[in-house]
Amino acid sequence: MPWWRCLPGAIAILFAGACSITSPSARPENGLPDLPRLVLTNFRSQTRDQVRKALQEATAKPKDAEANGKLGMLLHAFEQYESAEVCYRRARMLDPNRFQWAYYLGLTYAIDGKNEQAAATLRDAVRLDPQYLPARIKLAEVLLNLHRLDESQETCESIAKEYPRFAPVYYWLGRVAAAKGQVASSIEQYRTACRLWPTFGTAHYALALASQKAGATAEAQQHMAAFRKYKADGDPQPEDTILEAVRSLDNSALAHLMKGVELENAGQLEQAIAEHRQAVETDPRLAQAHANLIALYARVGRAEEAEKEYRATVAINPDLPQSHYDFGVFLVSRERYGEAEAAFRKALLSSPNYAEAHSNLGAMLERQGKFEEAIRHYRAAIEDKPNFRMAHFQLGRLLLLERKHEEAIGQLSQILTPEDEDTPRFMYTLGIAHASAGNYTNAARYLSEAGQRAASLGQDRLVGQIQASLREVKLRQAGQGRGQ
Repeated sequence: MPWWRCLPGAIAILFAGACSITSPSARPENGLPDLPRLVLTNFRSQTRDQVRKALQEATAKPKDAEANGKLGMLLHAFEQYESAEVCYRRARMLDPNRFQWAYYLGLTYAIDGKNEQAAATLRDAVRLDPQYLPARIKLAEVLLNLHRLDESQETCESIAKEYPRFAPVYYWLGRVAAAKGQVASSIEQYRTACRLWPTFGTAHYALALASQKAGATAEAQQHMAAFRKYKADGDPQPEDTILEAVRSLDNSALAHLMKGVELENAGQLEQAIAEHRQAVETDPRLAQAHANLIALYARVGRAEEAEKEYRATVAINPDLPQSHYDFGVFLVSRERYGEAEAAFRKALLSSPNYAEAHSNLGAMLERQGKFEEAIRHYRAAIEDKPNFRMAHFQLGRLLLLERKHEEAIGQLSQILTPEDEDTPRFMYTLGIAHASAGNYTNAARYLSEAGQRAASLGQDRLVGQIQASLREVKLRQAGQGRGQ
């Protein structure tokens, strides 16, 4: 997994040691906990001035709830949760009727695993603003974590009554039912969540597990395939304008990079590009942002910018394998196959176990008729990533061309699951492999199943190809039966 997929943790490491706080037992006479003691030199240069100004404001106005709360928001944005918690406690003590401070404090308690305090504080927040949906759904989650199942269920049911088309609440109702051992009820709740929001990956995953537990194997496979298809899309969430006010305070390059990745995963490519551009403007040496822009520009057809970002990435870090790989994929899309081969080879020099680079290099070699070398790279991809379906398919198809029928069948037989849009094509190729080996009965079976699946997915062109192959197989099967 590329390091930038784990950025929240990375930021936590970057800021580790950035602050120290007094012991909870230390209390000044006015009853407020002391402000956190911040070591400003440990903050990144882009954020240091923000923190310094906020700290000076809170120090100058120690009884001002707004000044204390704003310092907490800034520390919250930079993932300094313990210090943010102290500031929020101060702000809440100074202004106990402000929803914002109760909500933020409840969130930081939950992040720190202080679920009892989180539940109590979030209840206070909900009392202050009963209509704020993110606070109510977070309260249901915290109560579930505490195994206070009836309270969590009651909270969810009140939300479902007011917002009957709010998909996340049915997911949480399903979680509560599962925790109570009510499998059938959990399945119904998860189904409702998936029906209301068809791309709800986490709900599909929960439904797959519950269905498997109930013995409904076909439904379990269907929803596990949906989970794999939609897991990168992001789950539905209520609009949280209060928390967004915290997130917007982090204007660091890494924050823009993370937001850009989230937008890319959501399919919002132009917005993702804008965030990545902001990241490199904030920190021109952030190689990962430049590298991500290669693929983003390629996807929207902006070829010159893609090449420019590749050069920028290589100038900063010539050994970043993702940049060479993404540039190679871009070159393939431009039919510049020789350059693409060179790019995939560079990716493998930096990362010899890069399965996708082995697979794509194999495809470039196959185009040149260098079948043995291509096969070696397909095998290397599978060795590095045993469940790499496309590499198994490429290898199986090439082995079929080499008339190594049994080995081809062995490779292709491994990729029929999970059920998705690629399954009909894989099954079709397996049917052809069996036919080439003279196994017409198996060939007819796989081709028939492939045709049914392709038709259900609206893959009309593939359906026509399968039907033509199936007619030929049945003719041969009939001839074999007559001893011809």
